[in-house]
Amino acid sequence: MNLTPQFLSGHWSLASFIYRWPDGRELAPLGEARGQLLYLLDGDSPGRMAVQVVASQRPPLDPNSEASLAAHFCSGFAYGGRWSLEGDTVHHDIEVASLVFWEGTRLSRELRFENDRIILSTHEPSPQLPEGGYETRLEWQRSRID
Repeated sequence: MNLTPQFLSGHWSLASFIYRWPDGRELAPLGEARGQLLYLLDGDSPGRMAVQVVASQRPPLDPNSEASLAAHFCSGFAYGGRWSLEGDTVHHDIEVASLVFWEGTRLSRELRFENDRIILSTHEPSPQLPEGGYETRLEWQRSRID
């Protein structure tokens, strides 16, 4: 399928977030996770985007505990900015992020469409697992906003 900005435009819900190694091992870094991805158009061209992914199971927050605050900070991520599409690659040009070192950077993701879902993937190491050697894979399904 030829993925276009018009096709990607809209609201997507997270179906799966995993790290996958070449030997087939998989790890869900947040356990069961939920999230949303929003692609907006600027006319017929890509425009703004925002994403948020969080662990579904998080302990109660104790704002007086540094350990509790750190655990909550590590239980998800969010960022927003501009997006563009180049062949089978979507680029996210980050303006604001929960991880400050992402701000001002470009996160590029391979884009595929399988089984009515878009799959965004990269082989770049994650801040949670910086040694690399795996694919980060997020599957998104189109959702309706009521």
